[in-house]
Amino acid sequence: MKNKIHSLIVEGIVFCGSGLVLLSYSLSSYAKGFNKSWAQSPYLFPLIVAIAMIGLSLWIVGEGVTAMKKAAANQDDKKPEKAGKTEKRRWVVITLILCAIYYAALAFIKIPYITIGILSFAYTFSTFEVVTVVFLIAMMIFMGVRKIPVLVFVPIGTTLFLSLAFRTFLHVLLP
Repeated sequence: MKNKIHSLIVEGIVFCGSGLVLLSYSLSSYAKGFNKSWAQSPYLFPLIVAIAMIGLSLWIVGEGVTAMKKAAANQDDKKPEKAGKTEKRRWVVITLILCAIYYAALAFIKIPYITIGILSFAYTFSTFEVVTVVFLIAMMIFMGVRKIPVLVFVPIGTTLFLSLAFRTFLHVLLP
């Protein structure tokens, strides 16, 4: 029986390659740029994402090696694995559909800006916040989360964090 490379190893190599491409883009663009301070460089974020991608891809490769060792120890059942692949594809397709609905909702739904002021702090709600909270709740339910406090506080907290981080601290416009 021939040894096949586990799909996690292939995915890890692809993501590692993507991380290396992003890392080289970030470093070369920074070298060509006029701003020589990493703190103010727009290429710092792609650099951080690239380093994270490379690290996580190496972890995925390690998981693939572990899975190959387990598969080598248990070479008995091949048919249940094929049924599992079909189920995994269905989950991926449903996830992609939910993401497409989220993107379309961001593009086509227009909610007027609502600003809430608390003392000297003002927070603005818009389409991004409403659609993101609904999307995160839908994804969490799809992934099997059933605890109501988690379904309420995690999406709201994540959305508030993202909104504050990008709008208030980084001054980046969100949809």
